[in-house]
Amino acid sequence: MDYKLLGGIFLEGVLSFLSPCVLPLIPLYMTYLAGDNKQTDEEGNVHYDKAKVFITTLFFVLGISLTFVLLTASLKTIAGSINKYAEIISIIGGTLLIVFGLHELGIIHIDLLNKELKLKMDLHLEKMNYLKAFILGFVFSLGWSPCIGPLLSNAILLAATDPQGYIYIIVYALGLIIPFIITGLFTTSVLNLINKNKKILNYVLKIAGIVLILFGIYMIHQASEKILIAKELETTHNSQSSTENMILDYEFVDEKGNKIRLSDYKGKYLFLNFMTTWCTYCEMERPEYIKFAENKDIKCLYVMSPLNENDGMESINKYLNDNEIPITTLIDTEGSLFYYCGISGYPTIYVVDPDGEFLAYASGVLDLEGFNGLYDYAKELYENKQ
Repeated sequence: MDYKLLGGIFLEGVLSFLSPCVLPLIPLYMTYLAGDNKQTDEEGNVHYDKAKVFITTLFFVLGISLTFVLLTASLKTIAGSINKYAEIISIIGGTLLIVFGLHELGIIHIDLLNKELKLKMDLHLEKMNYLKAFILGFVFSLGWSPCIGPLLSNAILLAATDPQGYIYIIVYALGLIIPFIITGLFTTSVLNLINKNKKILNYVLKIAGIVLILFGIYMIHQASEKILIAKELETTHNSQSSTENMILDYEFVDEKGNKIRLSDYKGKYLFLNFMTTWCTYCEMERPEYIKFAENKDIKCLYVMSPLNENDGMESINKYLNDNEIPITTLIDTEGSLFYYCGISGYPTIYVVDPDGEFLAYASGVLDLEGFNGLYDYAKELYENKQ
């Protein structure tokens, strides 16, 4: 996972808090959340009960969080069908982000993005309690959707095209939510600061526009690179009489620079576990894969490529140096093995039978029982083929 990218997503969440449909209404939200817990001194200054306002703000934030939980859950249900078209979606999404950025800079105008959805609900907010604060957070977060859409859309687009995309949604949500928590903790000071610096909104819009354009260019560049690599590999593969033989005899290297061919392991069941440096599920699975690799009738390899998003030879070398992995790691420098196997999620494991033919695969985290089950299934397929 690219931490610079995550930092940019977090910044977008903060900019959403500072957007014209959120920041000017903060005094109104805090008045609702304070309920009866405010007092006015002799000079007319309003003071809030810090502890009570902070707790109701936390419930307000939980209500906002529910929106992002539902959004993440919906993305997970469609992620599988999106993966096939990830590059196309990234290019379209990147183009939209550039359009949104131009809108924020005032170069073009899109009326819909200047509107706020009005949700009419009478919660009798003069008598605030924790349940009402929770409902208020959920309702208001839905109401902001059209206005903060350009910033939120970047997190959604990245989330939709990445196996670990839910992290982008979480980081964006934190960027939006943390300022609310700070406001609840220092209500009086924050509200005074906002009232004195209302002109900051103009600068926020400009910054947001620039951030969106940069993210749009980044997404288009990344997707275009992947498409070009895939086209080059396809051309190379089509020029061979047998793609599978080419893959088996292709000369890879391991983490120590030793030359490896998949055909070297003919006679055994070969397990190829595709992973990346940022795959948390791969980390979870590793102890079970190491146990499975103790079977003398099989050969287990890890497969990594510097062409994967957020990976490079430097990050792969650092990862392998920092983690003592007792299983040989094949380095697919040109991405040919990843392309041949159509890898789009991690971890994914492929089985090559003793004759050197790709036989079966499984996606997602496996335990020792799962690995043994895949092995038994591969043996059954191989025996039926004889």
